[in-house]
Amino acid sequence: MSDVSAPQVLRGPEDLLGMVPYLVGYHPADSIVVLYVQSGSRVRAVHVLSLAAPAVRAVDEVLDAARRTGAECVLVVGYGPLPAASTVKALIAGVTASVPVGYSCFVADGRYYCLKPGCGCMAVTGIPFDPRATAVAAAAAVRGDVALPSREAMLALTAPDPAAHIVVRMAIRRTLRQALADDTRPGPADADLRLHELLDLARADRRLTDGQVARLAVLLDDCTVHRAAWYGTDQEMWQRNLWLDLTRRVPDRYVAVPAALAAWCAWRRGEAHLAFAAARRSLEADPGNRLAAMICTAIHAKLPPTVVAEWPPAAGHDHLLSSVR
Repeated sequence: MSDVSAPQVLRGPEDLLGMVPYLVGYHPADSIVVLYVQSGSRVRAVHVLSLAAPAVRAVDEVLDAARRTGAECVLVVGYGPLPAASTVKALIAGVTASVPVGYSCFVADGRYYCLKPGCGCMAVTGIPFDPRATAVAAAAAVRGDVALPSREAMLALTAPDPAAHIVVRMAIRRTLRQALADDTRPGPADADLRLHELLDLARADRRLTDGQVARLAVLLDDCTVHRAAWYGTDQEMWQRNLWLDLTRRVPDRYVAVPAALAAWCAWRRGEAHLAFAAARRSLEADPGNRLAAMICTAIHAKLPPTVVAEWPPAAGHDHLLSSVR
C-alpha cells in the first residue's frame, strides 16, 4: 500500500483513471487498485491487489487497510480482460458491508465500464478512454510524478546491469589502489566533503561517471558516510534517480547501501512497490541492512511514510540515525 503524500482531489471517473498510474507508479494490468478516501474526496492511500488473489483474502486486506487509513470510503478500479470484472464485483460485494464503495469501474481494451449495481450511466456499456490523455495525468507529469508502462518496467529499475558492474568494479579497484598508494584514509570531514561533492553533481541533474560511481560506492561502504547519506535523503526526484542508478550499476559487494537508500527515497515518495523491490535487492546483498529491513517491515504492516513525522530529525533527535546498519 502506498501513502499519497500530496492528497489528490478527484472530480470524476476520468480524473480517477488518469491519476491511478501516477499513484501506483506504473500502468496497472491484471490488477485491482483500491483508493482509500477521507473527507473532502481526498485520496489517502492506494493499494494494488492481484486480479488472481483469492476473494476472501482480498476483502480482508482492503478492510484492514481501510481501518488503518481511517478511510470514509474506497474507490475500486479493476484492470484486465472484461470477463474478470466479476472478480472485482465480488470484492466490492465483500467490502460494501463494512466500508462504502464510492465508485467502481473496470478497464479493459481501452474502455472503462461502470460496476455500480443498478447504474444506468453510459459507462455501463463501456466508454473509450486513454489514461495518458487527461488533464490530471498532464499535471502529474509536470510535477515530476512517474507512471512507467508496466510493473515489470518498474521492477527493472532495481535490476542489476552486469555490463556496468564490470566497468564500475574496475573503477573501484583503481579507487582503492589510489587510496593505498597515497597512504591516506579520508577523515570524517573529508569523507563528508567528498560525499556532498558527488551529491551536488546528482542534484544538478548530472549522471555520475563510472569513476564517480566507484568513488561514491567506496565512500558509502563507511557506516558514518552511509548514515550521512540517509540523513540527506528525503523524497526528491534527483535522489530517486541517483540511488536507483547506483543500485543498477554497482557490483553486488557494494549494492546494499544504495539500494536501501533507493528504497527509503521511494517509500518516502509513496512508491511502495518500488521501495519494496529496492529493499529486497539490498537485503539479498546484505541481510543485516537495518534500513532495508525497516522499510520492508513498514510496507508489510501497511504503515504510510507519514509515520516519519519529521525528516530530517530536529536537533536532539539524532538517535533516529542509530537504526542504520
